[in-house]
Amino acid sequence: MATRLRHAIAGAVALGAVLVTAACGASPATTNAANAKALAEPAAAPTGTVAIDDAPPAAGAQNAGLKTADAGALGTIVTTANGMTLYRFDKDSNKPPTSACVEACAKTWPAATLTDDAALEGVDKSLIGSIDRPDGIKQLTISGWPMYMYSKDAKAGDTMGEAVGGTWWSAAPNGTRAKDKIKPAAPGTTVIRAMDVKPFGKIATDANGFTLYRFDKDTVNPSVSNCNGDCAKTWPIIKAEDNIVAEGIDKSLVGSITRADGTKQLTLGGWPMYRYIKDTKVCQTNGEGVGGIWFVASPDGKKAKDKIAK
Repeated sequence: MATRLRHAIAGAVALGAVLVTAACGASPATTNAANAKALAEPAAAPTGTVAIDDAPPAAGAQNAGLKTADAGALGTIVTTANGMTLYRFDKDSNKPPTSACVEACAKTWPAATLTDDAALEGVDKSLIGSIDRPDGIKQLTISGWPMYMYSKDAKAGDTMGEAVGGTWWSAAPNGTRAKDKIKPAAPGTTVIRAMDVKPFGKIATDANGFTLYRFDKDTVNPSVSNCNGDCAKTWPIIKAEDNIVAEGIDKSLVGSITRADGTKQLTLGGWPMYRYIKDTKVCQTNGEGVGGIWFVASPDGKKAKDKIAK
């Protein structure tokens, strides 16, 4: 039987008070490829074993309980007692509770199960249920939605299954998609935050957790953006609203410049900040090294790559 773990769950964090971290789980250089292959090449999951700390999920493994965890931009998600992320599948239904993930799919996405005496921390017991699968596994449901783990999540805190195929999502404690609970920044507010994204460590992101970049052709003293026209279409600027909130980032490093068109652009450490249109999901860093002049920004505006431990 899996070892029961009981961890205190941190309370809600006041805006800008502490460093926000992302449970991205895998190197951004490999996450995209893994996600793209996930449905085409299901990974075999071991059987007859029980999930333990820092171990990949196993098909039919009896989990000793559930708890909640802070997953950075995803907010609060539900995990097993050992910290393995639980997911829900858009092709399933909750009325009636039905799983559409069978055969090869079920190898990639093992059904989550619970022991009869499972401990629940931060999860409402009244929302917990189960369904009997064709393979004989009694699968956990939350608010009627079948719950799964992802075979490519290698350790506690990984969320590599988020958005795979546009149908798989980290689950919130009430069974909804965690991403649907992300609150947008208030009107007139720009949020910049620090998040953990492997292999860079902490990087700068926008309010939704998308990676921010700096451009070597810009200047910092004075702060000037040299990305205009088509460049700005590929690398959208981060607009600086009247109210700027910094989470986990030194507010003294945050500023703005006025572009030629009158738009105010956010700066970090004096460097103008951008997003990359080919980053379509949180934790992606597809813009890193593009043209040898675009780089992921660290929380002080410097190149995040320069801070990777050698």
